[in-house]
Amino acid sequence: MRFLLLCSIFLGLLLTPLLTIAQVQRSQLTSNINEREPVDTLTEDITLAPGEVRKVFFFTHISDLANQQITHRWLYQGDEKAAVNLHIGSDNWRTYSSKMIPSYWAGEWQVQVWYGDLQLITHNFTVTVEQ
Repeated sequence: MRFLLLCSIFLGLLLTPLLTIAQVQRSQLTSNINEREPVDTLTEDITLAPGEVRKVFFFTHISDLANQQITHRWLYQGDEKAAVNLHIGSDNWRTYSSKMIPSYWAGEWQVQVWYGDLQLITHNFTVTVEQ
C-alpha cells in the first residue's frame, strides 16, 4: 500500500510540470496579421475561386514557454503539408505561421500546435471551390 502511495506521488510530481506549462491563451485562423495580432477571424469554411491561391495565417498566443519552441503543423486530408517551428521569446508570446492554399487542395484542413511530443490544440477548417 505504501509503495503504491509513493508511486502515485512520484508520478504526480513528474506529470505536474507538463500540466502547468504551455498554455494556449488564444488561437485563430485569420487572413492576415498586423503587429502580431490577427486582423479578422476566418470561419471554418474558406471558399476559393477556381485557380485561386490564398494565404491563410494561424495565430497563437502562448504563455509559460519562454525560450522554448512550438510547431504549427498544417495537414491537408491527414497529410502534413508544412511544419513550422516557432521560437517563443517570453512567457507571454504571440506568434503565427502561414500557408499558401491553392484551390486544387480543396477539402479538410487541420492546424495542430505542438510542444515537443505534446499536442496543445487543433483547429479544423474546410476549403471549398466556387462552382
